[in-house]
Amino acid sequence: MTATPTFMTWGQDMTHKAQQLKSITFELLNADTPRHRLRPEVLKLVDILTDAQVTPPPALDDIADGETRTVNGLAISPKMAAMCADDYVRTIAFVRGAHAAIKNFRKRVTGRPARILYIGCGPYATLALPLMSVFSSSDALFTLVDIHPVSIASARSIIETLDLTDSVSSYETMDAADYRAETHMQPDIILIEILLACLKAEPQVAVARHIMTEFPDAQMVPEDISVELSWIDTRKELHINHEPTDGPTPKRDRIDLGTAFALNVDTIKTWRDITGDTLPGATMQLPATIDSRYEPHLFTRIQVYQDHVLQNYDSGLSYPQALRSPAEFKSKDTIRFSYNLGSHPELIATILPT
Repeated sequence: MTATPTFMTWGQDMTHKAQQLKSITFELLNADTPRHRLRPEVLKLVDILTDAQVTPPPALDDIADGETRTVNGLAISPKMAAMCADDYVRTIAFVRGAHAAIKNFRKRVTGRPARILYIGCGPYATLALPLMSVFSSSDALFTLVDIHPVSIASARSIIETLDLTDSVSSYETMDAADYRAETHMQPDIILIEILLACLKAEPQVAVARHIMTEFPDAQMVPEDISVELSWIDTRKELHINHEPTDGPTPKRDRIDLGTAFALNVDTIKTWRDITGDTLPGATMQLPATIDSRYEPHLFTRIQVYQDHVLQNYDSGLSYPQALRSPAEFKSKDTIRFSYNLGSHPELIATILPT
């Protein structure tokens, strides 16, 4: 006898998808599984979120279509934001870090949920939806913020489809630089992921500075982003297979000079009285001799929360970027770093006169 096939209704299918989301999230959160082994699970996560979209962003040929240039930097297009999920080690690091931050808050504070403000949620709310599946609304409540209406509409449709609406306190379609304490409830955790390598182009610095000034007692995630200067032998550095492994870190040839610029709650406090468009970075002197095989590069290290860290080559955010200057760097030069705010933010290196 031939078995009769079983068909699920759309609602039953979405209930199944919600169960899958929870199961995959637990796999992503399993600290015993190295992050680099979990790309298939992240792709499954994206498939679930895509299937649950009732209001997807319009299909565009150019991934830049729909981006917005704000006074504080580039808000990438919804399509580009959706694609960021496939930077899978970054996705896992942020999900694990935010999960740990919520758990620690709930250990300290009982009787109410942790309030999480998620800035730049994109069309998938990629860093929040997995957490909604494993935390009840009595443990965690999310406010989703994005400048693009199509991203908010998409994220909202996914959340409603997966029956997670109780986990969201509000949806805000706005520039996060306009988010004000006097009109919004105090968040406990502020999740901001609107950045590129070396904090270039996107408004992570300006938005974090504004939001943490509005809500100084909140936990910022990521809690520290440092841009570090190294002189590297590119022949060794850039020809090593950088795929993550469980083995020892490949041997590289570098001269590490330290942190050129950092974004964390302490540096934000030091900027309180700065009214101009430039934030100070470090000043450092180059060694007395630098072999010609070395070239200056910047590396971005992201401490998401506690031991959840993105190191060199873990993510597209942490690949080295060549350091450029109008003049050639020489031995014993003193370099002053500064961060230019505005619509095209970036870290600038200036060689001081001797």
